[in-house]
Amino acid sequence: MPLRFAPDPPASRRVLGRQAPQDLLDRRLPWILGGMALWALFILLRLVWLQGVEQKRYRAKAAQQHTTVVPVPPIRGELRDRRGEPLAISIKVESLFADPRVFYPDYRPGRGDERQWGEPDRKAAGDVAVKLAPILEQTRAQVLEKLLRKKTFVYLERHLPPLKTAAIRALNLDGIEFQPESRRFYPRGSLAAQLIGFTNIDGLGQLGIEQAYDKQLAGVKGELIAPRDAHGKLLILQENYSQIPVNGASLQLSLDASIQHIVEDTLEEGMRLCRPRTAYAVVVDPQTGEILAMAGTPTFDPNHILPKKFRNRGEADLTPAERDELRRELERQKAARKVHPVEDVYEPGSTMKIFTAAIALEERKVHLGERIDCLAGRWQYSPKVPPITDTHRHGVLTFEEILWQSSNIGAAKMGIRLDPAVHYQYLRRFGFGDATGLNFPGESPGRMIAPDRWSVPTQYTLSYGYGLSTTPLQILMAGCSMANGGKLMQPILVQRIYNDKGLLLKEFKPTVRGQVLSEETAGLMKETLKGVLTQGTGKKARLEGGVEAFGKTGTSRKLIDGKYDPKRHFASFMGFFPADKPQYGVLVMLDDPAGDTTGGDVAAPLFKRIGDGILRYRQTAPDAGRDEDLKLSLRDWPVSETDEAAVHVERGRVPELRGLSLKAAIHRVVLVGGSPRVDAAPGGTATRVIGQSPDPGAPLEAGAPVKIKAGGP
Repeated sequence: MPLRFAPDPPASRRVLGRQAPQDLLDRRLPWILGGMALWALFILLRLVWLQGVEQKRYRAKAAQQHTTVVPVPPIRGELRDRRGEPLAISIKVESLFADPRVFYPDYRPGRGDERQWGEPDRKAAGDVAVKLAPILEQTRAQVLEKLLRKKTFVYLERHLPPLKTAAIRALNLDGIEFQPESRRFYPRGSLAAQLIGFTNIDGLGQLGIEQAYDKQLAGVKGELIAPRDAHGKLLILQENYSQIPVNGASLQLSLDASIQHIVEDTLEEGMRLCRPRTAYAVVVDPQTGEILAMAGTPTFDPNHILPKKFRNRGEADLTPAERDELRRELERQKAARKVHPVEDVYEPGSTMKIFTAAIALEERKVHLGERIDCLAGRWQYSPKVPPITDTHRHGVLTFEEILWQSSNIGAAKMGIRLDPAVHYQYLRRFGFGDATGLNFPGESPGRMIAPDRWSVPTQYTLSYGYGLSTTPLQILMAGCSMANGGKLMQPILVQRIYNDKGLLLKEFKPTVRGQVLSEETAGLMKETLKGVLTQGTGKKARLEGGVEAFGKTGTSRKLIDGKYDPKRHFASFMGFFPADKPQYGVLVMLDDPAGDTTGGDVAAPLFKRIGDGILRYRQTAPDAGRDEDLKLSLRDWPVSETDEAAVHVERGRVPELRGLSLKAAIHRVVLVGGSPRVDAAPGGTATRVIGQSPDPGAPLEAGAPVKIKAGGP
């Protein structure tokens, strides 16, 4: 059978004008493969972009979703007196904060305005606010407003007491966390409050040493990266510090807490007896310039800056009557915070006569025993100006008697023997017209007029203390030159600075600003001024036990509306003891004491009371040169609800303190809401509580004082 071959397939034909499938495949396949390659290249480049260039940004976004940056403030350094007694310490507390993102279900992270918050879950936030409000003693609306703020970190309350902390922890609330902090505490209450100052809620110094040395005390804050667990709770782990906080340095002051206490008690007595507007005093060591005490009235307790009723409340939350009460309280606080001995300026009056006499002696314009006619108490030295008068009709007085009896005429006659330029230069060398170098906030330099601006009476009035202005500290530091051989010392308030490990960082040693007088002249003035207390206007300043002192009374009329008011004045006494080698220089001043009184009437008795108190204290105090232990720190106290002290105390009741260590006793009083007042033997090593008041178990109002009597080891 013959073979038959199948015919060739028919050629493809266009169907309705379309290409054949094979033609389409051949033409489109390169484009499809090219597109897929481009897409793969795009994905690859995008991966490189995300994993390389944008890696940090997206990692940060992820961190924002799963972690929170918690600021960690450092522990502020301590303040201690010259014998190591604590004056300002920092104790561990916890602050309550919220993460409002928990209450915004649709929250989307971002930077600043890029964050998307959405609508809040008001029911969840309201439930939390209802539980927290009674514990925090705030209204539900106040707490709710904080919970719904569009921020990642909001404080609900700072420095919570341990019992509140325990109560809130027990609630186990979402979005509510605790941050460890430190709270400033002043164990001696109002003692030296104006000098020490205080801090605000953020730990920033607001007055006195706390402000002047804020940088050294504050330290450097840190940051903690806190991750969240599966339930959204923050995990506060020490190893998660992004920046470790550096604790502040501690300062050892030149103050002696016992002498400060003597001075403050004396000023309170002066306020009661003489009824001045204010009273203030300074005690220094004339040989070194160290300030041992400085005080003024009224004062305040830095532990309780505002009454409790005004805390955690804005002005809008107060009634009109409460606003008026708050305004009056703030005005009272402003007056109480003024450091009069360095801020107030006044015309020193008769105290200035000792400098006039010293300059005249130094320049050989007068000599001991020289007799000067005081013209029966009235000298009309120029027809164009008022006469110079004395309170008594003195005739001829010797150089010494002019100072003993405080004669204005005698002082003026000595002063005008000096060349005006020489007179002016000596006063500037004594420190008048310049700040003392104390580096204290608000210190005034006073005022001294240059000789080319002096009028006819200027040199006359300068000689007995009018026509210049000075601060109490300036006049006392100048007076110390009579007690230390003629040297003007720079005042010292901070002796040493230690780091938080107790290592010495800096020491402030005595600094001589200048040799103002020769030792001979200073010695002659010292001997002359002894007579002020034995035969002159300062008899009421004589000390007990036959201890010799020397000094000068001062009575300075006030300039009111351009005229000197005979009924308004400053009364002062400046003295030094023991006279053979003075270790204490004291200036006491009363502003507007009641009645027509003089410095010898009202200030000299207060000098005597301070001097007698210091002498009794010296008899019982141990060697001041002992090594101070500045490594004792209260900052390491535990604060959790399992702390031994928290378990065994009842808030509102005085705890049992006898037999405890001093720091444990102070801690317990703080836990129950009281204000510790430490009473230790002057200069002693007080480490154990030997007595207390009130007795254990007695009711205790919030902020009420609890006296702790501390003794030896």
